[in-house]
Amino acid sequence: MGDYPYHCVDKAPADMMYRAGEEMFNNELFSDAKVTANGYTWPIHKSIICSRSGYFSKAFTGPFREATTNQLTIEGQDAKAVGHVIYYLYTGDVPFYEVEDLREAVDLFIAADYFDIDHLRDHARNLLGCQFDTVLQYAHDKPLLDDEDLDQLFYAARHAYTSGPNLEALRKPIEGFLKETKFLLSKDDRFMRELNNIPEFALALIRLMSSPWNEEEMRYCCQAKPTWCTECASVKSKFAEISLVRYAAHDPEEEYVLVGTCSECFEEQQSE
Repeated sequence: MGDYPYHCVDKAPADMMYRAGEEMFNNELFSDAKVTANGYTWPIHKSIICSRSGYFSKAFTGPFREATTNQLTIEGQDAKAVGHVIYYLYTGDVPFYEVEDLREAVDLFIAADYFDIDHLRDHARNLLGCQFDTVLQYAHDKPLLDDEDLDQLFYAARHAYTSGPNLEALRKPIEGFLKETKFLLSKDDRFMRELNNIPEFALALIRLMSSPWNEEEMRYCCQAKPTWCTECASVKSKFAEISLVRYAAHDPEEEYVLVGTCSECFEEQQSE
């Protein structure tokens, strides 16, 4: 051994470790315990999971039933998010494409907080920011947030602003999204109706809009409501719905506009 200094020994590449962890994830071979959440069950290897998570280590080695039954049931957490947590403990990663929308990114953050995995919590917050970027990327020539996107935004806001200090880190990507869209969502009727249900979020929006603005932000925030219906092109003073739309403009400063749908066109859309 003295002829071969330690520093000359090659270490296993990161991708080899990742592949090995991925192969062992959800694999019965050599597994010695099981984790269950909302009807889903994962076989795990305690030597791996417990060495990388204090939560699982305490559950399977402490004075608890799980230490003898080798079965742990997780309550109150989204099953897919729990699966992501276990996958992360095996591989050190949760790929972006595995988190499909804003809601799943929030659920992953909540699970990471529940299991007290700081680096996964940071990763989940970054994934939430990526999901907001995706919304912006594909929001051309249509409402910036459709009803499903809006529901997911408020799902994130509800947890970020009403679930205690541990989830406050979720606020940064949400507020970043509001600033990126120049606060024009504040003139979207659907957004304002939902905002009434989360006063803490409404207060945060007011604080953001009261902070120092540059000239460009001021111009967008002061933009007037539309004067004609985007469906029938009739001049209107009232609208059944006002939405923020992003479109491919030659001038990047004119990238967002407010569009309105009159009550007649709105009712026709609803009946289709």
